Amino acid sequence: MQTNHHVGRLSREIKFYLRGEKQLPVAYFSLAINDLKDGKATYIDYVSFGKTAELVRDLLTQKGLVVEVDFNMRNHQYTKPETTEVVYEMQNVVNFFRIYGQPKIAKTVDTNQQSSSSDLPPIPNFDSADFNEWGGEY
Repeated sequence: MQTNHHVGRLSREIKFYLRGEKQLPVAYFSLAINDLKDGKATYIDYVSFGKTAELVRDLLTQKGLVVEVDFNMRNHQYTKPETTEVVYEMQNVVNFFRIYGQPKIAKTVDTNQQSSSSDLPPIPNFDSADFNEWGGEY
């Protein structure tokens, strides 16, 4: 089975559900992917199940997060309850995801705050044979 790979920004809030008799966790989300040809964003929907869905719900908490997903495309069908029409579609089922960065937010700089060298951690002595602060001798 072919595994596909995308990197983009989370474009909407996660939709999380517990489905069926076994209360299977299901999470739906969308990423905005840069289209190299046009320079515009392409929005692609994804779904995840089980433990992956719970992790998506817990970790992808802000729109704008940079996320990498590995997914498989799969056929999916369902029946519309209003019309009893059967709908066939492709789903992007996420197997793995990784968070790369925080969303772009405006940063404010406090010009009144002053920092001193006492606020910084001490510089380690790399000439020393004692590396205890790095987790032991190597």
